[in-house]
Amino acid sequence: MRHEIIVQVENIDVCRYFYREILQIGPMILDSNSHVVFTVDENCDLVLEKNTGKYLEHASGAVHFAFHCNDIQALEERLKKDGLPLSDRFERLGKVYRRGSDPEGNVFYIF
Repeated sequence: MRHEIIVQVENIDVCRYFYREILQIGPMILDSNSHVVFTVDENCDLVLEKNTGKYLEHASGAVHFAFHCNDIQALEERLKKDGLPLSDRFERLGKVYRRGSDPEGNVFYIF
């Protein structure tokens, strides 16, 4: 079974840079003016979908995504440099997480 995480964004150029260079989420397999697709692993893609609807509330949205990060310190430094620091550590369901957000406020967790 394959999965896709679809993140709706207003500024696809800024978010493309963020997910490619800052989060380094995985190889980009599609790049257009309306969609950018990254392969997270063999079973999951992350899709950025351009949506300029004013109804998007990003940070207060009910759905967030989480991913494993091998080098949290390096990621934390890249995020700090762009003014997007991670939260303090917290535990949920036996894992230690950090909370962050992309430039548009879409929330993600790393563990």
